This record gives sequence, C-alpha cells and structure tokens, in this order.
Amino acid sequence: MKEIDLYSEAKPRYYQLIPNKEDGLIILALYQKYQKQEFTEDQIIQIINKVLTDLGGSHREENNRNNTIILRLQEFFLWRDRKRKVYGFKNYGEEFCQKVFKRLSESYHPAKIERLFKHLLDTLRTCLEKKPPELLIWMDDHFNQRSNELALQIEILDQQVSESVDEFRFQINQRQDNIHQVIDIISAGLDQIKQHAHELTTGFQITYDIDDILQDMLKDPSNFEILDSINHVLQYNQNVRNHLDQVSVRIDKIKPRIREFIFEFNQRELDRKTDKFLHYLLDNSSYIRQENQPKRLVFPEEIESFSVKISESIPRFYILTEKDFVRKAPIPPAVRSVDVEQTRTAMAKNKEKLEKKKKIQFWANKAIDQIEQEGKLEFSPFFFSILAHEQDDLNIAVKTAQRLVKQCSSWQYKITVDQNEYHDPNYLNLSLWNMTIQKKI
Repeated sequence: MKEIDLYSEAKPRYYQLIPNKEDGLIILALYQKYQKQEFTEDQIIQIINKVLTDLGGSHREENNRNNTIILRLQEFFLWRDRKRKVYGFKNYGEEFCQKVFKRLSESYHPAKIERLFKHLLDTLRTCLEKKPPELLIWMDDHFNQRSNELALQIEILDQQVSESVDEFRFQINQRQDNIHQVIDIISAGLDQIKQHAHELTTGFQITYDIDDILQDMLKDPSNFEILDSINHVLQYNQNVRNHLDQVSVRIDKIKPRIREFIFEFNQRELDRKTDKFLHYLLDNSSYIRQENQPKRLVFPEEIESFSVKISESIPRFYILTEKDFVRKAPIPPAVRSVDVEQTRTAMAKNKEKLEKKKKIQFWANKAIDQIEQEGKLEFSPFFFSILAHEQDDLNIAVKTAQRLVKQCSSWQYKITVDQNEYHDPNYLNLSLWNMTIQKKI
C-alpha cells in the first residue's frame, strides 16, 4: 500500500469523504430505498426534501440547494450515467452505508465470541504443527478476519452503557409519576450490561492460551523473523482485555452516582413535603381558649388527633447465671510444627529465582544503555557474552533476549534480523541469526 500523509490528503476533501449530518442522512435514506438499484435526479430531490423537512429545514424546494447537494455527493458517494440520466451508488458509498447499517444492527453474542476465540486457538495449533510453522498464514486467513469482529463486541457494550446514561439523563429531566421505577429500570439495564461484560471476560480467557503459545515461540531464536507478527497478536489480545475492563470499570463508576442521585432526590422530596405540610398547618390550624386555660392548638379536620408522650425512665433488669461467675479454663496455645528442611529448600529456590531475575534485569539494562550510548546493539555477540559470563546458563540468555525484544518493540527502536547465522567459536553447537537493535532518531 502506498504511504501518504493522511492528514494533508484528507484535509481539503474532509467533508466529501465524511459527510455532514444532512448529507449523511440523505445518503442513508437513498441507500435504504434503492440500495443497488438505479434512481433518477427527481427521486434524489424527493429524498432531499423529505430529509431536510424532517430535520426542520425549509419546506419549499430550492434548485440551487438541491444541485449543490447532488454535486457534492457525486464526489465520492454517487455516480451519474449522463446518457441515461440515472444515478447509482459508488463502492465507497455502499461501504459507508453498509458499515453504518452493520454497526446499528449488530447485537451482542457472547457464545459467538467464545466460539470465534476457540476457532482461533484450534487453527493456531494446527498451523504451528506444520513444518515450517505457518503463523503468518494463520494471521492472514483467520486472525485478521476475526479481530475487528471481536473488538466490535466490546464497542457494542460500551455503546449500550452510553445509551443507558443518555436515557437516564433524559428521564430525570422529564416529569415522572414514579421516578424510582425509572431508576430501577435503568439500574437493571446496567446490571445486564455488566453481566454481558462478565460473559465476554469468560470468552476472552482463551486469549491467555493463545498468548502462552506465542510467548513460547519467542524462546526459539528461529522465530526472530516473525517477532513483529507475534507482538502484534499479543498486543491485540492485551488491548481487547484492557478495553473490556474499562467497560466494567465505567459501569462500576456509574451505579454509585445513580444511588447518590436517589438519595439526594429522596432528601429533596422529603424536604419539599415537609415544607408543604408545615405551610398547610400554618394556614389551616386554629386555636381555642377556655376560661382560665392556656391556648389550645386545633389542627385541621383532615389530620387525626394525637398526643405527645414524654419519654420516661424505665428500669431494666439483667439476669445473671452461675456460669457468668465461674472462671473459664485457660485454652492451651496451639503448637505449630515447622518443617525446617522444607522451609530451607523453598527459601533456596526463591533466592535462586530472585538472583536470576536480577541477572536478567542487569543484562537487559546493560543492553539498553549500550543502545542509548552507541545508537545500536549487535545482539548476537551480546547473547554469547551473556552465556560466557553466566557459566553457560542458556535460560538467562534467552530470558534476557525476550525481555529486550519486548522493551524494544516500541516506536523508539528498530529491530533488524539477518538470516545469516552468527557462530561463536566457544559454542559450536549453537548459532543465532544476526539481530541488530537500533535507536530511531
């Protein structure tokens, strides 16, 4: 594919590539009615008038306006047969309408997601069993075709959350006879979306199985040529899991705000009713006064009479049994036995693992320092240098290579692999492809 400056190329033709609201709805209305059929200019004008009227525009036809819109749509969306004076959709116009239709009509299918991931895992294993492994073929035939469909399911969930929030904001601004019922319905909808997110998380567990297979491939020096493809799949799996977590976190943040709104609403409602009740009493109450008696307040007839009681001090008696005075027997402390030998062995293993991690981090940092200072690193000699310093511990050298490849997979570095083998005279049974890591300027 030819590389272009996307920003500079799209800037002067942005509104032809991405139509405004009026043009976009006209295109969708035309596609809904005619799709792959041909249509005349009068039929286009009928659609234009219908759409603009629906949007609150002018009811009268304007020739200049209609001609301008039709010419604008011919840039990328419509073609015109000048001889027969008919119009039809260009491929770009069909793709635009189909994408909108698919996005609006696509629904959530957790079983489908799990089935797609299982298919990816099974086909990956089948491709890797072949000699040589066909990872790139698997990516072209299976992974690339499914990745957008999988990511779309997460976007559908996120869109459902946004729609629930918009519905909540709309409903609370309307006059409601029972606001609690509306809130319960919206809260139940969010619970359903959260359940969908949990189901998706279960389906996405298979991505960890795919990650395990691909990470094992990183240990094989012969796979250096396909490092970018492996990292692409690993990064994709990590991204979809992160996006799914964000949907769940977003729901968890919304629900407390709904509960807070309910509390504030109830408090305001209580204050309003209390204020209304007090004003009613002040306006409708009266008093009577008998001879040599204080004034007596008389409430309206609608309020039942009641008496105010003064709280009195009531004595309380506690019944104590004999066992309450008997001293309890002391509980003997639990005796714990420690397997000293097992503990010593576990500590030794943990110490060995920690030492290896420190060595791997040391060599990775040393490689990065050399790249930063000299601009590049010939990794193959560096690999054998690690072996020599670590008493031929191949595990440390390989783990260092894996960590270095992950750290240098960003845009700041460039990894180049030459299939010419590099040999070290001290390790005749081991060879590596020449790999160079450069720092981009």
